[in-house]
Amino acid sequence: MKRAITSPLGYLWAMPNTLLGVAMTPLTLLSGGRVRFERGAMELYGGFAAWFLRNVAGGAGAMTLGHVIIGRDKPMLDFTRDHEHVHVAQYMRWGPFFLPVYGLSSLMCKWKGKNPYLENRFEKVAYGLFPCFGEPPAQEIAQAAATAGENKPA
Repeated sequence: MKRAITSPLGYLWAMPNTLLGVAMTPLTLLSGGRVRFERGAMELYGGFAAWFLRNVAGGAGAMTLGHVIIGRDKPMLDFTRDHEHVHVAQYMRWGPFFLPVYGLSSLMCKWKGKNPYLENRFEKVAYGLFPCFGEPPAQEIAQAAATAGENKPA
């Protein structure tokens, strides 16, 4: 019951960050990317979303902005979904303060000579609950390719 009461407030509290992710939707779609909804979050992948992750976000496989999860491709989203949903919950808790506090955590890590990504307090929680280092297993990539073939019009 608590989730039903706090969830709408969490969506509202995370909204400024979610809007940053939503703003990427038109470019993602126009560049051949896709959008889907999973477990209460919008997922963008391919096209501009993949370009953004490679060229702006340091080569990340996925990242979260509020209730928008941006992924390089479908297999990577499937592989990182649980990890990224930890960040969705963090956005619901921290709201518009999440990005500044996340950045501050990374800055403090760098200042202390630690890895600013892996030692970031928010990433440590997400990786502690759902480690997803590297690339998706080959079987997940094959399954995603088979699923994509089933969804193509004849």
